[in-house]
Amino acid sequence: MATKETTAAAPRKRVARIKKATTYAALLMTQNQHRFYFTTIPVDDLFDYCFVAKRDEDPVAGFQRSLNESRADDIASYLAAGTGSIPSNIVLSAQPNAAFSYNRKTKSISFAREGSAFLVLDGQHRLWGYQKCSIRHRVPVAIYEGLTRAEETKLFIDINTTQRGVPAALLLDIKELADVEDAKEHTLRQIFDRLNSDPKSPLAGKLSASKSLANRISRVTFNRAVGPILTSGVALEAGAENRYKLILNFLNAWDAELPEKTLLLRSAFFESIFDLFGEIIQNTLNAKKSAKQEVIQATIRPLARMSYFGTGGRVLLSKKSIVAIMQSTLRKTAPISAAML
Repeated sequence: MATKETTAAAPRKRVARIKKATTYAALLMTQNQHRFYFTTIPVDDLFDYCFVAKRDEDPVAGFQRSLNESRADDIASYLAAGTGSIPSNIVLSAQPNAAFSYNRKTKSISFAREGSAFLVLDGQHRLWGYQKCSIRHRVPVAIYEGLTRAEETKLFIDINTTQRGVPAALLLDIKELADVEDAKEHTLRQIFDRLNSDPKSPLAGKLSASKSLANRISRVTFNRAVGPILTSGVALEAGAENRYKLILNFLNAWDAELPEKTLLLRSAFFESIFDLFGEIIQNTLNAKKSAKQEVIQATIRPLARMSYFGTGGRVLLSKKSIVAIMQSTLRKTAPISAAML
């Protein structure tokens, strides 16, 4: 795209082209008062002639966010892997200097190879990803013509408020069906599903697999909280069954000691207790050589009695603040074991 940002970061040098009209077969589509054209164009015959109206560079006429190059890199890598595809089209608005035209007889469009011929209304990261990709793909596009800047801006707003991304929880939930779940995600799925169905679990029926719900722990929150304990410490060293029992004992200990049981279903609190999982369990093992529920309860009792709400007692503190309070309390009350002397 011909912007200050993308031109400076272009991944390859290209030989200057003669700026002459180019033609591609296209399908005319009419929706209400709008006409637009569907076609596919090789990225090397499109990218140089596109631009983004960025708000930070032009506060008067600009309306789009700045490019995130790492996101474009991810798209480029995905396209270069040789197995994926992106069927969704880029949305463009032809500018006057594009000399854009449609031939009804040949059902084709033509445009001049001019800089800033097309304003990108949707899909700037995908277009940049196509350009950065080592494989020179054709790009599916929908092209509007004759729009005013006000109409372009309204379309941008409409596209970005009516389209909704797939919830992250749902994407995690269907990874198994797509056979793209890695070993860690598979382990987390098993623990999540078992805790949600085990009658001995304080989270039974309180976990939400495919979407975020109030008073439920989503799969996204669960994976973010529990995932790190699988890669180090006592949970890593334990076998699958012992690991599950350890996590179950840990959760039941909190459920037994917390005066406010619903705290376990608050994302910030749930993630906080698992941030300290390793330290709590290790302190318990050092003191009592046991990780049974009642022994863990003794370790966390001072933590469970603390207040984790801000002024007025209504708003839950941030995860960072909760962890800081717990660490301070835990380290003051941690027993001294022979191993420490």
